Amino acid sequence: MVYYVVRYRRSIVFAHLKQAFPQHSEAEITQLAKGFYRGFSEVYLEVFKTGELSEDELKRRVKFVNLDVLQPFIDQGQSIVLLSGHYCNSEWLLLSLALNISVPVDMVYKPLHNKSVNDFMYAARSRFNVDPIDMKDFSRELIKRKSMQRAYCISADQKPGSKSRIYTTEFLNRETSFFVGPEKIAQFVEAPVAFCTMQRVKQGYYQASFKVIAEPPYQKQSDDYPITERYVRELENLIKEVPQNWLWSNRRWRSRSGK
Repeated sequence: MVYYVVRYRRSIVFAHLKQAFPQHSEAEITQLAKGFYRGFSEVYLEVFKTGELSEDELKRRVKFVNLDVLQPFIDQGQSIVLLSGHYCNSEWLLLSLALNISVPVDMVYKPLHNKSVNDFMYAARSRFNVDPIDMKDFSRELIKRKSMQRAYCISADQKPGSKSRIYTTEFLNRETSFFVGPEKIAQFVEAPVAFCTMQRVKQGYYQASFKVIAEPPYQKQSDDYPITERYVRELENLIKEVPQNWLWSNRRWRSRSGK
């Protein structure tokens, strides 16, 4: 229905896939697009049902492979910056994490334009002791919480705003800008940074893992943003491994003119 009838952002999805994988034939791009829409539809329904899931059900549906890599930092009382992308079901990843670690989870988010949808998502994200924090309020909240042990969770692949400090690098075969907030957070609270991966095992079931990509002490900030670059490379490799699971319908590379 979404692919053939609704045709939701089909031109955007195909354009992004062709740019990212120029070596693929038209038939291969079509298969990737169909795979994306199938997974996208599943995640949409899963997120819609998030408010009804019990703790046990969510733990059963999202399994963590190597939570132990985070434990040394937790035992030392350190905060952690956890970076992911819009890949598979990032909403379930967030809530499952909150159920499986002993550190309070703060989620940095950008409010949606539709108030009803935003209110629904806020309620879903607030379950199991997750604290969603509006991006525009986060600097103030970060200062308040600096001395507290937290897990700061950020889907860092969104397009940065026009007023954001950005880092530009090659990503999926084109020049792409990323906001550098996660790197600044890690440096400010002297926290290690881990990249979170997620893969679909079968319909409604996922497996997640972590890879530490940076640890303090950090050197003085330079213009090359090494943590952000490492994040981008990890995300790109993850997308290339199973392209269908990334959010290709996002207007990620739209210019300020709207094109």
